[in-house]
Amino acid sequence: MKKIYRWIKDLKLRNKLYLIYLAAGLLPMLIVGIYCYHFVNQLLVEREVKNLQNSLNQAMGVVNNQLTIYENMSDYLAFNQAILQTVSYPYEDNYYEMYNQFSTVFDPMVTSLKYLHNDIKQVTIYARNDIERHDTTLAPITDIEKEPWFAQLAANNNKILWVMDKSQKKVFCVRNMPQLQGESGVIYIEVDYDKLFEPFTQMLDENYGVYVQKNDKMIFDYNVFKKPYDEMDFSEKNITSLKTANDSEFIFVDCDSKEEIGLHAGLYRPTSQIETTIRPMMKTMVLIYVISIIAAIMLLTQLTRIIVKNIEKLTQNMKDVKRGNLEVTVVSDSQDEIGELIQGFGDMVERIKTLIEEVYEGKISLKEYEMKALQAQINPHFLYNSLSLINWKAIEANEKDISKITLALSKFYRTALNKGNNVLPLEDEISNVKSYLDIQLMMHDYEFDVEMDIDERMYYYDTPNLILQPLIENAIDHGVDLKTEGRGKIIIRGWSEGETMYLSVEDNGVGMEEEVAKTIITQKSKGYGVRNVNERIKLIYGQEYGLDIKSKVGEGTTITVKLPIVIRKGGLNP
Repeated sequence: MKKIYRWIKDLKLRNKLYLIYLAAGLLPMLIVGIYCYHFVNQLLVEREVKNLQNSLNQAMGVVNNQLTIYENMSDYLAFNQAILQTVSYPYEDNYYEMYNQFSTVFDPMVTSLKYLHNDIKQVTIYARNDIERHDTTLAPITDIEKEPWFAQLAANNNKILWVMDKSQKKVFCVRNMPQLQGESGVIYIEVDYDKLFEPFTQMLDENYGVYVQKNDKMIFDYNVFKKPYDEMDFSEKNITSLKTANDSEFIFVDCDSKEEIGLHAGLYRPTSQIETTIRPMMKTMVLIYVISIIAAIMLLTQLTRIIVKNIEKLTQNMKDVKRGNLEVTVVSDSQDEIGELIQGFGDMVERIKTLIEEVYEGKISLKEYEMKALQAQINPHFLYNSLSLINWKAIEANEKDISKITLALSKFYRTALNKGNNVLPLEDEISNVKSYLDIQLMMHDYEFDVEMDIDERMYYYDTPNLILQPLIENAIDHGVDLKTEGRGKIIIRGWSEGETMYLSVEDNGVGMEEEVAKTIITQKSKGYGVRNVNERIKLIYGQEYGLDIKSKVGEGTTITVKLPIVIRKGGLNP
């Protein structure tokens, strides 16, 4: 408890206010929110279960209505006097009369049912044994006496018997014709199996299963599932096991048809799918709750800021002063202790600032004088004038080599200094390189050859100043100068690919080991010329640009410069 007390005591005032809000406001809200979440979640689950039950009831109602329609048709045929007279009339050998009755009376009445209801597949009346077979609408009763349902029909008196077979996908109803005097007759109406049970396949889009039983025997089943349920066994036995296991993985609802038909339907769906259905509502509720908490925190933040802002500003000012920043940004006209503290701190800092400025400004002035003196010593105009004087003196003395090297040196430094700019057109960089090579060739008594292959379209591309000269100097000093056999050669190339330009300096000197080549542009290198070029390029354009060095011992070295293409339009800022 002492540690907790000490921890609370050491908290900043803003955090203490937040802690009070957390203990007195946020924590109760969180508890109530969790309870409401679970309560609403349960209500939504119950609502979804009711929706499933309603969907199943509606589908069963549609099937019930259809079966009732078929039963009414059967009643219509069973008690229709015209049909009874046609079927029971003793035609003997008068085939014309029989054909006339069948064509004008019997056929229109029976076949019209199929025309009006395209889901009826067959309507047949089975009458006395000596009746003539007529298409599929009339047949002798001996055709059905061996059917397994015929005995049930006899015991069923005048009630309609529905026979449904899942394996053969057949659904039909049969009934006796009670008004045939002294004779037996059966009306057989077969309907489309798939159309009858179609309402059960259209209740939901996916992830559900449905089954229909008659006398505890499955006569129809349908399911459409996604992974992982699509590979499960939903046979009659397994569905019964899932239902009786009271497992929370599936939700089951069921309903019955009217008692005379005796159908029982069941609908099952994964609990996870029901949760998926209600998840958007739960997310909305959680979002509203989170927004409420955020709004409360923002209100608390504003109130806290009003209370402690001056204290926090004073604390920050003190930290800034400690780091060397003497700009005081907090003021207060309050007459309380905090106001007096702020005013006293401001006066103290202003006094310290005045004392520091007196000493600092004196040192800055001294440095400025020293810098101007140094700049005067390296004034480029003085250098150019001196070289120009040497050139004229060489011309007067007819010293052409001295004049040539003096002009090359003057041109080299003029492009190298570039009026203080760090960026210049590639054309000027090539001119600088040519001047440098003229000097080097004269110094080496033209002991090596130089070849240039630069795409002239690149002359207007901007490049950093002095990126090729250090590479050529390296090729001379560490390449061709050390070559003992054959004549040295330096090749300078320039080309572009897409948005990138490449410059390379290749020599046929002594080359170097691969490990040594890798260290030239790193901090491990003793020299800094090539490394400096690489670091400048990366600093200006980014890490994807810079130098690439390839070298083989005895064959030479190639250094390739990779730069982005920047077309000169008035130049870049140095």
